[in-house]
Amino acid sequence: MFAKERRLEILSMLMNKKKVRVRELSDLFNVSEVIIRKDLKLLEEEGKLERTHGGAILRKEIPEDISLTTRMISNVEGKNRIVEKLYKLIERGEIIFLDSSSTNLMLAQKLAQFPKEVTIATNMLDIMKTLENVPGITLIGIGGTYHSLLGTFLGGIALDSVLGINSQKLFLGGAGIDIQRGNLSIFDSDEVQLKKAMIKMASKVYFVCEGEKFSHYGIYNFATLEDIDGLVTDMEMEPQITAKLEEHEIEII
Repeated sequence: MFAKERRLEILSMLMNKKKVRVRELSDLFNVSEVIIRKDLKLLEEEGKLERTHGGAILRKEIPEDISLTTRMISNVEGKNRIVEKLYKLIERGEIIFLDSSSTNLMLAQKLAQFPKEVTIATNMLDIMKTLENVPGITLIGIGGTYHSLLGTFLGGIALDSVLGINSQKLFLGGAGIDIQRGNLSIFDSDEVQLKKAMIKMASKVYFVCEGEKFSHYGIYNFATLEDIDGLVTDMEMEPQITAKLEEHEIEII
């Protein structure tokens, strides 16, 4: 993982847990504590956190959109390649779940520019704003308790809404994928149940996976390789990864 991506994940963890420990981050990212301290120092200089003894806490006045903003500027070229592949997967008349992810937001922007006659169901507010009043697109907003740092609706109401929608396809985001253990994971525990519900209600599940997500993982598992039908990525697969995916009959796109 590049230093830039590692720092984005540290911010994501802070937004969920409110505090992090140097030793915990060192173990999670498999880098030295010296490197982690440098990351925290840089993020503090950028005004995004406050360092404490042995760790860091989230600044109270941190902008609410920082999580999405930082994700949107990370690996833009790779995300664009994935968006083109996702766009081609969408067929006329389908109902598509888009969960909360920066790549799915970029896909929504593509659909706003080049619409298809489809129904989009999403719990991400920025996707709703992007697709409102776009000709040919029927928009289903999945409501619930709004999490401003995530820019998404979660909770029991959102869960009930998802369980009432039959979808042809789900484009699923996540923090990482552990090929050996067969787990997909995220950093925010509040998203786990909603992702599981979307997986249950979709006929086909495509995991949206940038190359660096093969080298690191989140904290909470929300799915296994058995749950996904396809993996959409921006990189060439290593032979051992390809073999593992093919073992589970997962299409590589």
